[in-house]
Amino acid sequence: MIMIMTMLMRIAYVCSSASLVTAFGSTSISHATARLRFSKVARKNAYSSHSPGHSPLSRLKSNSDDADGDNTPASEAIGGELVTALARLDEKWELEEEMAEKKKIGDWNVLDLREDGETSPEIVYLLEPMSGAVPSCVIFFLGGAVLGQFPHIAYSTFLERIATKMNAAVVAVPYEVNLDHFNIAQRAVSRMKNAVIECEDSRGYPAELPKYAIGHSLGAKLHGIGIAATGIGEELAGVGFVSYNNFGFAETITMARSFAKEMQVGNDFGFGAGSSMPFDALFDLAGMAVSAVGLEFTPSPLDMDRIVESKFDGGVLKKTRMFQFEDDDLDSTKRFIECFDGDSEGPSVSYLPGTHLTPVFLKLGLDDLPDEAKDIASQATGGFENASFGNEEALDLLVEEVSDWMLGRSPSDRRGARKQISGIMDAEIEE
Repeated sequence: MIMIMTMLMRIAYVCSSASLVTAFGSTSISHATARLRFSKVARKNAYSSHSPGHSPLSRLKSNSDDADGDNTPASEAIGGELVTALARLDEKWELEEEMAEKKKIGDWNVLDLREDGETSPEIVYLLEPMSGAVPSCVIFFLGGAVLGQFPHIAYSTFLERIATKMNAAVVAVPYEVNLDHFNIAQRAVSRMKNAVIECEDSRGYPAELPKYAIGHSLGAKLHGIGIAATGIGEELAGVGFVSYNNFGFAETITMARSFAKEMQVGNDFGFGAGSSMPFDALFDLAGMAVSAVGLEFTPSPLDMDRIVESKFDGGVLKKTRMFQFEDDDLDSTKRFIECFDGDSEGPSVSYLPGTHLTPVFLKLGLDDLPDEAKDIASQATGGFENASFGNEEALDLLVEEVSDWMLGRSPSDRRGARKQISGIMDAEIEE
């Protein structure tokens, strides 16, 4: 875990030296000056082709530099071993994409949304219905910190199951995490708008398709910023916040502690192994370092509360559903709801068993595990074939609840319905 503390210290330094420019101006955002509609305003001519042998995502990563000139992305500094594992899966996915002679219906596609003359890739991942038919709706998805950089990997099972149940198209927008959440949200809204134009122009999507915004953890906050800044909430059929998170930077150290403990599945599989210091002590030191520097996200938690309170009107709130898990100490749903106490009707809330990482379900092959874990995993299971991270039963309950919400059904309260154990690596034995 020394790696985790070092990376947290590194991101503190990197972000403190970076300029935190508020992308949408001050926190009192004007709808008149910042509106970015989903409706098609111009027809795009053509998108730049990909360079042979280099995917848009690969070039996106290579063009992402820290403020001090180092090439290590901020998300890698925060995520450490998790980013490494997800990147390994992403590279495998990209290789399979390049080798595939023909795309299968229902597979993830990469859309590069650059305008003519632009050099930096502007990608989203598009998942279309398995049926091959025109989708019944479009879902714009933003994942959580670190995980959101690889939404087609970390959230693939979750999104594929919703897409199948709802005959939906999913536009998953990847992003690298940093302190400037305004800037991340601005770029995400821009990509969502351009994705709509691309899908209508090139894939025949009807302009009247219902559109939903669903975000997990930080992704929910980013959607909230985008809705507040641009007024797109008026055009959305629904807004779904799964484990909404509005923590401050210092609180995020506590979040990282809980997140790492949930991700740490024991030395048998190698994640987080090899620490020479007590687990909690590492995060205590990192927390003290961050407090001493005085870093904070933009917008801060208090500023975000003010933005939500002033910009989420009754019309948007009626469309908003919060999804809160029973064993989630990283959730800010209560804080969001309290922004509307006594003033207006707040959002509806679904209560579910599970944890902060319930939307994440991964099945890993032997080649996807860290090198130091392969031999141990094989010995421990007596013929290791593959492993899974997450709780599939809890995930299916979430998928069912999200689908019910999209169909207009009332929220349910399933707390205490089942005991859930999330974050466990279940080995499948080769017979």
